[in-house]
Amino acid sequence: MTAPLYVAGAFSYQTSLIVAVGIGFLFGFVLERAGFGDSRNLTSIFYFRDMRVLKVMFSAMVTAMIGLISLSWLGLFDYSVLVDYTLLKTYLWPQLVGGILFGLGFAIGGYCPGTAAVGVVSGKLDAVIYVLGMVMGIWVFAAGFPVWGDFYMSSGLGRLTLWEAFGLSKEVMALVITLMALAAFWLAGLGERWAPYDK
Repeated sequence: MTAPLYVAGAFSYQTSLIVAVGIGFLFGFVLERAGFGDSRNLTSIFYFRDMRVLKVMFSAMVTAMIGLISLSWLGLFDYSVLVDYTLLKTYLWPQLVGGILFGLGFAIGGYCPGTAAVGVVSGKLDAVIYVLGMVMGIWVFAAGFPVWGDFYMSSGLGRLTLWEAFGLSKEVMALVITLMALAAFWLAGLGERWAPYDK
């Protein structure tokens, strides 16, 4: 959460923990104020009632992406720090399966880990049950790691970025993602007006 500033040596490890806690509190406050501590608001996206989750997430991605590219142009940001130190390695099939399981958990439980924490602090009982289930799932995964550990580490592609995967420059990839976001916003508006589950 504090990288790349910590990685670049801007402050100590102890300071990075304090900064991370501060960012976490602010992030949780913003999530709660946006209504993301309520599972009904989060799952509304699956029923085309309220597409704010898609809009907020895509907006955050595009803002961060354009910001990093702009800082890179100004010589204030080095992409090698991001790629070499903070970007997780890609394991194609395990992460695909994990993404499907995560999506199912989101659709069924109504939370992701971050919003569940916000829901717990807000006093939501369903969030408490979700977090308990998440902890149990982590324990089951760890206990069964000898069984599926080989699959977990399979199909490794290293630290792979989207622009590398598609053979594009960072700027062209950013343009493509921005256009995708604009198209998604437009389709989201159509979906909210359609609202098939409310008819």
